[in-house]
Amino acid sequence: MSHVIPALKMSYPGEGTFTLDTPEMLVSDMGYTCIIGKNGSGKSSFGEALSIQGNPAGVKKWHYLPQYLERFLFAENLVDQLNNLLSQEIDRSRLKDLLQELGFSDPEGMLEFPFLLLSGGERRRIALVCVFYIKPKFLILDEPEIGVTTKENMVLLSKINNLQAINGRVIVISHNYEFVKASTDLICLRNGRLGRFGSTQELLSDSGFNIKEYGVRFEAINR
Repeated sequence: MSHVIPALKMSYPGEGTFTLDTPEMLVSDMGYTCIIGKNGSGKSSFGEALSIQGNPAGVKKWHYLPQYLERFLFAENLVDQLNNLLSQEIDRSRLKDLLQELGFSDPEGMLEFPFLLLSGGERRRIALVCVFYIKPKFLILDEPEIGVTTKENMVLLSKINNLQAINGRVIVISHNYEFVKASTDLICLRNGRLGRFGSTQELLSDSGFNIKEYGVRFEAINR
């Protein structure tokens, strides 16, 4: 079976105008889809456009965790953030379990710890805790591995697989080969347009496909 990614368009007017323009695509409903491309190729624009244009009027379908977290973490602390996002009582026990899984040694203390006092990597992990607590069925993660350790990235991949188990659809934007090779489908962007698209394994085994041309790096998953 497959899932439809709609045709997307987004423009940024002004000097150095950039336009994203990609066709409709059918991706597998197994595993996750990875978006790759050099800096400035339109990866984040793709994620943002899908989170807007892929949502029917009045229905929040795609959830987008942006690369720049000030656009996501708007509250004072984790509990406040989830209280603002959800209209239900917060399960603090489950929240603490997620915090521990993502590397926080004092989960209880992190529930109401001010976001302003967190490091960049800690904010990234807190944002991931929010996302996995909500368990959206359609999720876009923009470079989620930034500032996250090898162990925590293994948890991240496990959580992505858990979303798949409830028929979720996950798109990961990444430069890291470890995330790329674990994906099912690849969307390869170049200057706001679709360069290549297809099965990850088929593309990686194609001698005419040079993944380095799309900005993929081969260092270990830990940064």
